[in-house]
Amino acid sequence: MSKPTHDLAEVRAALDRVDRTLIDALAERVELVTDVARRKRSGGSVVRDAAREEALLGKLVALGRERGLEPFFVTRVFREVLDHSLRVQHELLGGREPGTERLRVGFQGGEGAYSHLCAQRHFAARGVVEFIGYSGFRAMLEAVRDESIDEAILPIENTTAGSINESYDLLAEMDLHLVGEEAQRVEHCLIALEDVPLSSIRRVFSHPVALAQCRELLRGLDAQAVAYEDTALAVAKVKADGDLSQAAIASEEAARLHGLPVLRRGVQDQRENYTRMVVVAREPRSFDTRIPCKTSVVFATKHEKGALARGIAILAAHDLNLTKLESRPRPNTPWEYHFYLDFEGNRDDDATKSALDALTGETSWLRVLGCYPARTIDEARPAEPRASAPKPTAPVHTAATGESIRIGAFAFGAPALMAGPRDSGDLAQAARDAKGAGAAVFYAAHLDLDDRRDSESMLDRLARAAGEAGIPLAVGIDRAADAASRALRADLLVVDTHHATQRSLLEELGRIDCAVALTRASTATLEEWLEAADLIRRSGNARVLLLDGGVRVLGRRSLDLASLPTLCARTQAPVLVDLSVGEPQEAMMLARAALAAGARGLVCPWLDGDQVSAQALGALVSSAG
Repeated sequence: MSKPTHDLAEVRAALDRVDRTLIDALAERVELVTDVARRKRSGGSVVRDAAREEALLGKLVALGRERGLEPFFVTRVFREVLDHSLRVQHELLGGREPGTERLRVGFQGGEGAYSHLCAQRHFAARGVVEFIGYSGFRAMLEAVRDESIDEAILPIENTTAGSINESYDLLAEMDLHLVGEEAQRVEHCLIALEDVPLSSIRRVFSHPVALAQCRELLRGLDAQAVAYEDTALAVAKVKADGDLSQAAIASEEAARLHGLPVLRRGVQDQRENYTRMVVVAREPRSFDTRIPCKTSVVFATKHEKGALARGIAILAAHDLNLTKLESRPRPNTPWEYHFYLDFEGNRDDDATKSALDALTGETSWLRVLGCYPARTIDEARPAEPRASAPKPTAPVHTAATGESIRIGAFAFGAPALMAGPRDSGDLAQAARDAKGAGAAVFYAAHLDLDDRRDSESMLDRLARAAGEAGIPLAVGIDRAADAASRALRADLLVVDTHHATQRSLLEELGRIDCAVALTRASTATLEEWLEAADLIRRSGNARVLLLDGGVRVLGRRSLDLASLPTLCARTQAPVLVDLSVGEPQEAMMLARAALAAGARGLVCPWLDGDQVSAQALGALVSSAG
């Protein structure tokens, strides 16, 4: 029997009370964070304590589990809370009282454009902000210069499309200053007037760069790609035209603002797609030297041999990390160039001041574009929950650090866990489970990527699931022809034991920019395995890991743990061990033995079949690190 309607009203009233409690708690937290920042003004304390954030997230995840909340959900919510807290502290340490300003901020495009979303996030702690859209970058920056608006958000480079040349040219031309930066994730959606079949779409509108980033989707549609001035404005056009055969590529927020359905999410070719944007103002700002900052300059070199190299060497001599070097033609001076240079450093600290003085002496013209809190360096990465796991009953010793190989946002250092689903069921849940269990990589190399459901490939489903969970993706590879396309969607390509000696595949994997895990062929010696890995490196790809999937003994596979110490002594590559060779109940025993023998990674592909085991493995790996 269904409950009376007044019961539903009572439940909704209770939800409203909980929501008000959440708002009150968030407001109180901001007040406490503000108090912390005021105490830090006197100096001494670091602004961001990453270790404390990791421990706090770990504690909150554990509390959430006790109340039946998913670790992914808890982590996502509190990352936003911690990020806002950090912005509040930055404002106070920069001499501004957070939440008290009234600002007019410009962005390019319509409401719901990626620049608009980025501006909303950046200015969340500043006060009351009016956001104004402009049709182009020049008009927007001229509005800053002419005091029509206070600041503007300017896209400057994209991880797939590269540098935005117009932005660089305008920064050199106008006497404006950079006072901030953001990294805006770009997740394109296919948006239509109604929830229609993909086969009915005949025209797809979007910004030319967005269309170029979604070639795989467009190739699969019987539709014409039509360039439009902006992604969000393309959604407005689809709505205004009222044509069911039209669609747009834009953000999910643009679809929500216009009340249109999303036909498919994550349609960009490369899952990790970010646009770096800078905040432009009329006057420069100074920031507390405890805040990790970047400094951006534009200069012209003297017409001397080695002038640019000497300029770059100055940064290294002052122990400053170069993060960006861009060249643009110098106006009215053929074959000469302006150079744009970003490096980690605050222009108010002694090393940066000294470096800028020395760089000025090596250039014919130099202008500091700005110094601002950095959002795209390692120190700005979101914290990961750190479990307060019990120490293992027996000590675990690991090999030397060896090579540092990056897979997505994860870099091998301490031992790591790779975990994934047993089958192709709920991949989104499996990715969240993997992240919650402490896995560094979502491992799906055993799934059939040719499987298609509702016209969507398994690879697309996996890439979307991993992207939503914020975890790097590992998939299998068995044909040279698939290497380039799979490298666009995944962070790690795994060569299984049956194809580990296929020379054409190994050579092709050497030509792509993607990490590769090479499984040991079941009958291969250590020498043959290492030689196959060297073939990938000689072909140009140095990011090679070794995956021990077992050797065949008396008709069955088993781990060759006795050879692991010898292997680890002979290679600097990270060595991984596939625990699926044994039974799930043997996982902890095999994992301890593998880590003791020097392995730096454990692969657990049965995660959704034995979640407790996966979490125990995550705790073991965490304590071993």
